[in-house]
Amino acid sequence: MHHVMSDLSLPANGAAAGERPRGADERLLPDAPIVHSRRVFSRMAWVVILIFWMAQFTFLTIARLVRMPEESLFNIYPRAVVTFCAILLSFALLGVLRAARRRSLLRRALVAVGLAVAGCAVHSAVNIGVFSLFYLPEPEPVYEYVISWLVSMADFIWYYSALSVMLLALTYGEDLVENEDRIAALEAQANIAQLNALRYQLNPHFLFNTLNSVASLISKQMGPEAETMVVSLSDFLRSTLKMDSGREITLEEEVKLQSLYLDIEKIRFPQRLKVTIDVPDQLRGACVPNLITQPLIENAIKHGVGRSSAPVHLELIARDWGGKLSIEVRDDGGNAKDGPPLGTQVGLRNVAERLRLRFGAQGSLTAGKRKEGGFSAQIVIPLRRAA
Repeated sequence: MHHVMSDLSLPANGAAAGERPRGADERLLPDAPIVHSRRVFSRMAWVVILIFWMAQFTFLTIARLVRMPEESLFNIYPRAVVTFCAILLSFALLGVLRAARRRSLLRRALVAVGLAVAGCAVHSAVNIGVFSLFYLPEPEPVYEYVISWLVSMADFIWYYSALSVMLLALTYGEDLVENEDRIAALEAQANIAQLNALRYQLNPHFLFNTLNSVASLISKQMGPEAETMVVSLSDFLRSTLKMDSGREITLEEEVKLQSLYLDIEKIRFPQRLKVTIDVPDQLRGACVPNLITQPLIENAIKHGVGRSSAPVHLELIARDWGGKLSIEVRDDGGNAKDGPPLGTQVGLRNVAERLRLRFGAQGSLTAGKRKEGGFSAQIVIPLRRAA
């Protein structure tokens, strides 16, 4: 009775016994952190499959050469064919596992178990068939093929169990990373939406004040001044409304935008508003959230200039504050009796919330009355320069 040939290991005495993978699964586990990308996970799965089966091919070949050197060279050819088929089969198993990605981990584990058994069964059949074609044995009873197939399955089940576990871990890890990326993207969208809401909460207040000023100038028959204010308002709105709240600008761009705004206010208060902008050249390229200083300047004008009959000196000062960027908006209050009323808290809360959303604990806003009179609001954020 002939024995159906297959790629089973043989001990030194020639009796059939099943080979077992020795540490192959441990060698193939990736040591480096998985990059958060579907493309990278796919590449990792391909590498795992290729290395796994190349290691299995090499291990079996060396074992055969050591135990049966007289016939192992011929066995390399059918073994290479079987290994190639195993690689293709493994890609099919990977495709099934990825198709089951939306299921629970328990169901996916059950799918992996089923795939290990199915893959082993197919591999064993291919293994017997290929070796039979190469060795051209005499026809044998069906039960001999069945016995050889079962023995081959007992050997290869360990390979496919290890491979299924690794592919399951990779596909599940890919899902976890994608979920984290999705959550991060949703949080970013929520932050941008909240930033937009904070910004749009401030814009109508400024717009209404400016339109009221235009109406007042028109009623006083101050046509040129009203026309200049409308043009300045148009330039300011054109520059700000097209901005993305999630985008940062340079401090120089922020100063230019606020200069447009201050030009509008100077028309409203031609005798009472004096402005000083003190920004060193080395800080003009620093990155800041767009329009972050507008609520502070608007508060200074509304509650400082607007409540004083004497000239008010408003200052915008930027400094490198121990490796951080400090931006202070302050005024001397003129002859206003009291500090800013509670109405300033809306603008300050919005600025503080924008800083929290953008910089977390690294951003801060400090505001309060000055000993010299007037009010001060200071922003401190990480100092980062535009590329």
